[in-house]
Amino acid sequence: MKVLHVCAVAFGLETLLLPQIDFLRGRGLSVEAVCSPDPRVERLRARGYTIHEIQIDRRISPVPNSKSVLDLSKLMRAQNYDLVHTHAPVASVLGRVAAKLAGIERILYTAHGFYFHDDMPRQKYALYHGIEKSVAQITDRILVQSQEDFDTAVTTGLGSAEKIRYLGNGIDLGRFDRTTLNEERRRELRRELGVPESHGPILGITGRITEEKGFGELIEAMSLLREDFPEAHLIVIGGQLSTERDDFQDRLVDFIGEHGLDSHVTFAGFRDDVQDLLGLLDVFVLPSYREGLPRSVLEAMAMELPVVATRIRGCREAVADQVTGLLVPARDGSALKHAIAQVLSDRELAQRFGEAGRERVVTTFDEQFVFARLENCYRELGVSFA
Repeated sequence: MKVLHVCAVAFGLETLLLPQIDFLRGRGLSVEAVCSPDPRVERLRARGYTIHEIQIDRRISPVPNSKSVLDLSKLMRAQNYDLVHTHAPVASVLGRVAAKLAGIERILYTAHGFYFHDDMPRQKYALYHGIEKSVAQITDRILVQSQEDFDTAVTTGLGSAEKIRYLGNGIDLGRFDRTTLNEERRRELRRELGVPESHGPILGITGRITEEKGFGELIEAMSLLREDFPEAHLIVIGGQLSTERDDFQDRLVDFIGEHGLDSHVTFAGFRDDVQDLLGLLDVFVLPSYREGLPRSVLEAMAMELPVVATRIRGCREAVADQVTGLLVPARDGSALKHAIAQVLSDRELAQRFGEAGRERVVTTFDEQFVFARLENCYRELGVSFA
C-alpha cells in the first residue's frame, strides 16, 4: 500500500518523522513525503527517500494556502495514495483538505502539540480550536503525542472519541545512551566548540531558535546564574529556520551581548551528533512556552541528564517534577535560574535525576512503543502490512 506524509518543512521531516517512515517501509509499505523546497531534500533523496517538493507555508495566508491545497491535491490524485498522514498545524489543515478533494480513502493527522493552548488569549484559542474541529470532520484518525492533548481533544469535542488515539513520543534508546560516549570524542567536541576543559558547568538546549522556546528567559537566567557560577556556559544545539514566524536569532544575539554573555554562549547549529553534544552537558534546559511532547527532553533524559523545564503541556508529562528534574513557571527567568542553580549545587541530586530520567524513558518513551501504536492505528483503517 502507498502512503504520503505531509509536513511543512524538511527539518521536521528529517528530525521527527524518519524513524516512523523507516518503520513503515520496513513493514512493507511504500512511503513517500512532501514538504516545502529545501536543500535538505536532496540529502534525503540521496539516502533513498522519495520526497516531493510543494510550497507549504507555516502561517495562515489565503492565496498561498489555496495554491498549496491545489498542488497537494494534484500530487495525491496523480500518485493514487491509499493513505495520507499529515503533520504540523497549517500543513495538516491544508494536507487534509487536499486529501479530501483528491478522494483519498484514509486521512490521518498527528498533532505534535495542538497549536491552541491554555496560555493563549481566549479569542485566539477559539479560532484555532475551531479550525481544528472543522477539519477533524474529514479526518479518520487524530493521533496525539501527549495524554493532555488526548484529554483536551475529547473533553472539548475536537473530534469524536473513536477518532482520537494516543500515539505518544519516543526515541532511539540505542543512539541516546550515555554508555556509548567516547572520551576522546568529548575532548574533540570541546575543542571544536571552544569550551575549555577547565570551564565551569555546561548547560544546553536543543531546538529551533524561536522566541516561544524561551531563549529570552534562558539568557536572563544565565546572567543571574553568574553570581553563583561565574564560569557557566551554554551550548545551543539548533538554529533558526528560514520559515520561522519570528526573526528571533539576531535579537537573541543582541540580548546575549547586552548581558555580557558573548563568551558564555556557543551556537553549535543544527547537528547530526546531538547525542555526543548532550554528553558534554551538566544540565539540560527547556524554558519553552508551547510543546507537544518534547523529543529534546526525552533525548536528554535518555542521556541521564537532569532536566529543568517549564510547567507546560508536554514538559510536565515528560519530566517527573522532583524525580527526573525540576519544573518552573513559563516566562520566569528568575525561577529558571534558581532551579538550574539547585541542580548544579547538588551533584547527588543531579545524578539521581539523571538516573531516574533514563529509567523513565526506557519504560515509557521507547520509540518501539510508538511504532506499535502507529501500526495498530493503520491496521484499524484497513492498511495491510507485510
